[in-house]
Amino acid sequence: MEWSALGTQFCLELAFGVLLGLTLIPKAPLGVFFYRLMGTTAFLPLAAAAVLPALYGTSPRADGAVLAAAAGALAFPVVVAPVRARTRFRALAWATACTGVALVLTVREAPEVTGVGALVLGSLSAMATGTVAGVVGLAMVVGHWYLTVPQLPISFLRRLNRIAVVAMIASAVFVALSCVTHADALRDAATPLFSSFGLFFLSARVAVGLALPLLFAWMAAGSLAYENTRSATGILYASTVLVLIGAAVSISLQDTYGIPL
Repeated sequence: MEWSALGTQFCLELAFGVLLGLTLIPKAPLGVFFYRLMGTTAFLPLAAAAVLPALYGTSPRADGAVLAAAAGALAFPVVVAPVRARTRFRALAWATACTGVALVLTVREAPEVTGVGALVLGSLSAMATGTVAGVVGLAMVVGHWYLTVPQLPISFLRRLNRIAVVAMIASAVFVALSCVTHADALRDAATPLFSSFGLFFLSARVAVGLALPLLFAWMAAGSLAYENTRSATGILYASTVLVLIGAAVSISLQDTYGIPL
């Protein structure tokens, strides 16, 4: 079995999104078990990105992305420990930054990512994709926490939902910019992106991974306006499935066209 760079990128995107979401709600009184649960959810794909390329891929152990992912994974014991919020925030910020660096170094290896501009756009697109998937999933879990911690301020769930909306809009913008910037390469590909086959997958990426979740985020915001966390959580559950599908389709498109979409 050979591990691919796209597998590494998918793991890094998911880890980046969850870690970023946790970093943005540092003072949420969610308890140690929550951070153990979500910390493990984030650090498992991060650890996979650090270990599997060296064991089953073509990347050397000294590869920059592998080292950055490994450096980020070192924060795991602090994140899941019963420590002060400030200490956990610093550990999460470190892990998020390292994961971001690893993601940039991984995107740099994409076939059509040539030049600084393409690298910046591709990296931002990959980070936005990961943020959508990670933050929506995190928001769904936080929504469940209101069942066990009823006094938990609703502002934390609202914040995550708003962050998800911003990430979805940003991701859509980056996908559009990538299509414009790489129009010639996408048109000259063996299966042109703007052919019926390519447009089917691009439409699935946008509709399933971004447009529908954006609609669901609006619906969740409406529920949260009435402090109805149960309805919002149910909506976020459905949205989590959609954004994960969208992230997977994004990786599939990158496998075909060589750029993050």
